[in-house]
Amino acid sequence: YRIHFNTINEMREGGTFTKLTKKQKEEIQKFWNKHFGKKISLKWHEYFLKVNGEFSPRYIPTYIYYAEIYPKLNDPRIAVVYSDKNMIDRLLGDRVKLPNTYIKNYNGNYYIDGKVVTKREAIEQCLNIEDAVIKHSLDTCQGKSILRFKSVDGIVTGKGCPNTIEKLLDSYATDFIVQSAIRQSATMAKLNPTSLNTVRIMTYWGKDGIVPVFAVVRMGRSGAVIDNASSGGMYCGVNMDGTLKKNAYTLFPFTSHTQSDSGVVFEDFKIPNFEALKNKAKELHTMLPYAKIIGWDLCINDQDEIELVEINANSPGLFQGATGPAFGEYTSEILEYCRNK
Repeated sequence: YRIHFNTINEMREGGTFTKLTKKQKEEIQKFWNKHFGKKISLKWHEYFLKVNGEFSPRYIPTYIYYAEIYPKLNDPRIAVVYSDKNMIDRLLGDRVKLPNTYIKNYNGNYYIDGKVVTKREAIEQCLNIEDAVIKHSLDTCQGKSILRFKSVDGIVTGKGCPNTIEKLLDSYATDFIVQSAIRQSATMAKLNPTSLNTVRIMTYWGKDGIVPVFAVVRMGRSGAVIDNASSGGMYCGVNMDGTLKKNAYTLFPFTSHTQSDSGVVFEDFKIPNFEALKNKAKELHTMLPYAKIIGWDLCINDQDEIELVEINANSPGLFQGATGPAFGEYTSEILEYCRNK
């Protein structure tokens, strides 16, 4: 929320907002009064109109989403568990391919293959790893806690990493996971070869069952390991046939791009196996019934298999600048559900 608020303020200060017409303002307030029972601030609609040139009364103002929509769609107490990276294999391990896990740390306790071990045993498990990722399990802080590393006899190499496994684990303290790094498909690597480029698909469990409502592909910048937009990466909307939209965006500074740093023109690119990605997200959602919306971070590995990277059930983000209205044709249904709950 703060990220988007700051971005909006920066754009407003620059005098670059697109003004809504009187008719557009009336259409927005009529839609929201009918389906949500209140008038809303129009600055978010001005913002998205400026970003992508697409007007719609269905945009979800971010302050309403986090305060009045997400908490009513997902039980926040359970959503935290669903989003815990240490819990993914327990929840969905028999339903989808996951990266190999070396160790987990829950609340200061180390685990290997579901069994409690000592810190010394955890260190020994990680002494020699060819290519791995370590990240916090409960909150990766928009990707800022993710480090990729290699270890040989306990000596660590990797950007931003302490020089030994023991120091690396100590720097995370508690609630983290060490997994093998995913090797992505050659097609997805074209977007940026140094980062794992993931597809975020949001599914909604409503009157029509489970449906995908939007998708974005996220990629790092040249030389970067992380794809998160809040850590400098790009995000581009994905049409429901797997083709990319014309523009991708960065947040800091907020800019639009028609091609990746590696030279891929977004409008000419198509996500491989996209229909299978959507179907996998729908299948997985059936196992997590206490969340009506979930953002699935999925990737295609070098064997063209779908791998699950993360579950985002705890206040999953919206990418409306890139995708258009997040909930599309289901917006009125969602607003009325939240209004009446």
